[in-house]
Amino acid sequence: MEVYLISFLVAVAIGCAVAIPFLLRSRAPVDTLRDAAWRDELPLFVRMFRPLMRAYAASVEEGMDPQRRDVLQSQLDNAGASYLMTPAEFIVIKRGALLVGLVFATFMIFALDVDNPAYVAGLLGLIPLGFTYPDIWLRDAMKARHAKFEKGFPFFLDVLVLGMKAGLTFPAAVEQAVRQMNEGPVKQEFSRYLRETRTGITRRVALDRLAARVLMPSVTNFVASVSQAEETGGSLGEVLGDQARQRRTERFLRAEKLANQAPVKMLFPLIGLLFPITFIIITFPIALKLYDSGIFN
Repeated sequence: MEVYLISFLVAVAIGCAVAIPFLLRSRAPVDTLRDAAWRDELPLFVRMFRPLMRAYAASVEEGMDPQRRDVLQSQLDNAGASYLMTPAEFIVIKRGALLVGLVFATFMIFALDVDNPAYVAGLLGLIPLGFTYPDIWLRDAMKARHAKFEKGFPFFLDVLVLGMKAGLTFPAAVEQAVRQMNEGPVKQEFSRYLRETRTGITRRVALDRLAARVLMPSVTNFVASVSQAEETGGSLGEVLGDQARQRRTERFLRAEKLANQAPVKMLFPLIGLLFPITFIIITFPIALKLYDSGIFN
């Protein structure tokens, strides 16, 4: 009886959670719908609860610490999720993941009548895991985005230098380099830089914003060099050429470092997997011959 009651309550909770967002969406003001037009598309499951999430995020935004908001906004920018959600909505997602973990763990414990302490502890471990999973996803997204940026940034600089040598201005060379790039973080960030400069933001401020969003030493060095050349009146083409050569050297050194780390990373699989199999293949015929000779009798 308890199992059916719990199942009924869970079904009612899920039904309410699905119905409320659609009711809120139908009554959403025009400004709210317009504000959602600039956002990237969320996964379907999260998109279903977007109105409810935004209504909750509005209350979270009021009592949010400004310093924490800035830190979360910087992390979202680094992960390329600044057009996906706001810091307040990210906190709401964390709390929602905690609630999902709590409901799932409670349902599994009572529905399956779990009484083993080890299994109960494992299911209860899903609760903090659900709360920390958004942070894990955000950190992994930041690492993946930085890796893609490091891979594509040297090529972007090479095309930028070629455009400058061909007689293009810096904005025109950046636009031409963006056109030649494949879809990725480099194209996204410099496309955003071009949009900001077209709206009247100065080049230096737009570059500083780009460096703040990416937070990579190579990009910070690039922005500082361009700003310094602009202030001192130096040759921007020579500065960009030096930056391109330096980024190519860094890419080569990074690839060399990863190649040197490969034997060390392969050591554990060799010891744990390959060597025991080789040992078995070598010793099995010897042990079989010794057994046939009767030495073990």
